[in-house]
Amino acid sequence: MNERRVRADDGVELALYRLRANRDNRPAVLLVHGAFGGHRLWTRRGCAHYLAECGLDVWLADLRHHGASAREPAPRAWGFEDWVLRDAPALVRRLRDETIDAPVAWLGHSAGGAVGLCAAARSPADARCDAIVTFGTPGPRRLGLARWGGAGLMIAIARALGRFPARALGVGSEDEAAGILADWLGWNVRGGWRGRDGYDYWGALRSVSVPYLAVAGSADRLFAPPAGCAQVVDQIGSTSKAITVQPGLTHRGLVLSHRARDTAWRAAATWILETLSR
Repeated sequence: MNERRVRADDGVELALYRLRANRDNRPAVLLVHGAFGGHRLWTRRGCAHYLAECGLDVWLADLRHHGASAREPAPRAWGFEDWVLRDAPALVRRLRDETIDAPVAWLGHSAGGAVGLCAAARSPADARCDAIVTFGTPGPRRLGLARWGGAGLMIAIARALGRFPARALGVGSEDEAAGILADWLGWNVRGGWRGRDGYDYWGALRSVSVPYLAVAGSADRLFAPPAGCAQVVDQIGSTSKAITVQPGLTHRGLVLSHRARDTAWRAAATWILETLSR
């Protein structure tokens, strides 16, 4: 993989990787991790390589405080909207600079999917993707007691420690910055995606017109159950939208299960190629 350094508009350096140097205008796909992960999420079990084998120009991003990107300078210095308003536009613009006229799809896992959706609603036109795919990205309504209680506990731990110790607890490869995690989980606990300036991201999804595919796992009962993912499909304004529920896959299994190759990954690759090759 070839690494690029991308600078967000606040000066933060982000790591961006291109799996192969394709220059034939094939559709490009930007793979974006969620909380507790990094770009290696997509290479660990071969998802990125599978998408490349299917004919896509594959790019992998590390959002701020993850992977090889810059780390938070002080606890709670960054929030979830820094991913949406600063990282996403910078990464998409870099893709467009290098791929020229090729169409670009955003493929995000969990919170990484929400970043793509929110960026589509608020980013400048030159920093938006042509299609969005999410793996396990739920809407904020009807969390249920277990999800609500778990989110509240995680927020409390992150605020107390200045980070969420995902590695120590065995829930991911990256500790999450307290402000980023508290914002993201707080949006869902409160039942709406609303920015610090009052911007209603959830309501703004009605204005998003690019094609959208939600991929859910039938065994994801806690983080992003299929009914939660269907909320996003119902909310988004695009006339080209769909949801596919893949049997037996958990939240992380959508990217890391060996069964995902012939289910979730294939569904995403097929949809992207059909949608962006029209």
